[in-house]
Amino acid sequence: MKTDYHEMRDPIHGFIKISTQEKELIDTEVFQRLRRIRQLAMAFLVYPGALHTRFDHSIGVMHIAARICNKLQESDPKRIDAKDIALVRLAALLHDIGHGPFSHVSEHLLDEFTYDKTDKDRVREKIHEKITVDIIQTDPEIKTILCDEERDFVIEMIEGKEKKWDWRRDIVSSELDADKMDYLLRDSYFAGVKYGLYDLEKIIESCLITERSNTPLAISSKGIYALEQLLLARHHMTQQVYWHRVSLISTEMIIRGLTLAIIYGGNAEMKRLYQYPQKNEEDSDQSYEIKKKDFIQNYLKYHDEKVIDVLKNDSQVDVPEEARDIFNRLYNRNLFKMVAEIKLKDERDPILHSQLDEMLTDKQQKHQLEADIAKCLGVEATHVIVSNPPIRILNYGAPIDKSSTEKIMVYDEDQEGLRSMIDYINELFLIRPSTDVSTLKSVQVYAATDDKEVTEKQKNNIHSILCST
Repeated sequence: MKTDYHEMRDPIHGFIKISTQEKELIDTEVFQRLRRIRQLAMAFLVYPGALHTRFDHSIGVMHIAARICNKLQESDPKRIDAKDIALVRLAALLHDIGHGPFSHVSEHLLDEFTYDKTDKDRVREKIHEKITVDIIQTDPEIKTILCDEERDFVIEMIEGKEKKWDWRRDIVSSELDADKMDYLLRDSYFAGVKYGLYDLEKIIESCLITERSNTPLAISSKGIYALEQLLLARHHMTQQVYWHRVSLISTEMIIRGLTLAIIYGGNAEMKRLYQYPQKNEEDSDQSYEIKKKDFIQNYLKYHDEKVIDVLKNDSQVDVPEEARDIFNRLYNRNLFKMVAEIKLKDERDPILHSQLDEMLTDKQQKHQLEADIAKCLGVEATHVIVSNPPIRILNYGAPIDKSSTEKIMVYDEDQEGLRSMIDYINELFLIRPSTDVSTLKSVQVYAATDDKEVTEKQKNNIHSILCST
C-alpha cells in the first residue's frame, strides 16, 4: 500500500492526513459527487450555516476511525497492524458513497418505490447500503484504485453479512461508531448550536477491544461520563436540529414533490431514480447485473441541486405543476404552514391513538384525510400534508433508549467485568421503547396557505376531521 501522505484542513478536526490512495479515491467522480449532497438536506432553511455535505463528513469519519484504531493499536500492538488501520480508513471513507439527493430523504423514497408494499414476506434490505456496494463493485475508478481484497473488505464492513466477531466493523458501523462521533460535532458546528458537543478525546482514549461480548468495541468505565455526554448530545441534536419544525416540513415537502414527479411526471430518469431494480424470475445473473449498472449510472447523475433544477426550472421535462410549485416554494422558503395540531398527550383516548396511527400508515386513508382538509382550506389536496413528527426517515436515531444504549459495552476495571452502558445511565435520561404508542407525540397538519383568517375559522373543523378517522 502507498504510505506517503497529504494534508487537508477540516473545521472540526484540524489537519487531516490522507494517503495518496485515499486522495485518489477522494478525487474520483463518485466521491466528488458527495460535495453536492448536503448532510442535513434543507436544514439550512432554519440553520443558515448547515450547508456542509456528505463529502466533508466522510473524510471526518475516516479521521476519527483512524484515531480509534491508533489508540487500540497502542494498547494491543500484536492484534492490530498498519494494514488493519488502512482498511478501516478505506471503509470509513466510502461508507456514505451511495447516498442520494437530500441524504436520508432518498432512503425513504427508495424504500417506497422499490418494494411491493403488499409483499409482506419479502425481507427489505437497506437499499442505500446496496447502492453503496454496487458503486464500490462497479465504478471503474474505484476498481483501479482498490485491489480486490480492499474492495471485499469495505463491502463486508458495509453489508455485515458475515456475523463474525470483528472489532473493525464496530468502528465503521455500531452504536459506538466513528460516523456518529463525527456527525454530532460537525452538524452542531455548522448549525451554529452547542447541543452536539461532547468529549471526543476522552471517548477515543477510553476505547478498548473485548472478547467477552458480541460487541468487540467497548469503552472503559473511565469514559462513561464522556459517553453519557455523547448520548445526551445525540438526544439534544435530535430534538433541536434534526427534528426542528422547519427541517421536518421541508423534508415532507421534498418527499411530496418528488412523489408527485415520480408518479405523474414524464421524466423517465426521475422515475427510475428511486426504483432500485429487483431480480425477477426471468432475469439471468447477467441481465440483472446490467439492470443494476443502468440504475447506478442514472442514480449518480443526481444530487440536491440537480433534482431542484429539474423539478423547478427545466421546462423541457414533463413535471406536474403541483410538484414544480412545491419545489419553487422550497427554493424561496415559502414553506407550508402548520394549520392544526393534535397533541396526543392531551388526548387520552387509546382508540384515537390507534386510529391516528393506522391513518398515518395507510396511504388511502391519509390521502382521503388530506383531501377532506384541503376542501376546508380551499387548497389542492397535494398541498396538504398530515404528519406525525418526528419523521422516521431521519435516521439519526432516537434519544437515549434502551434498545441502542444496551448494545454499548463498558469494561469495569474495578470489577474486571463487562456491563451494558444502560446500567450506568441515569433513569431520568431513559426514553420508553419506540413501540409505546405514547411516543406518537402529535399529529400536525401543514398546508400551502397564508390566509390566517380561513385557517383560524377551520381549525375546529380540521380537528373534527382528524378525530373522526
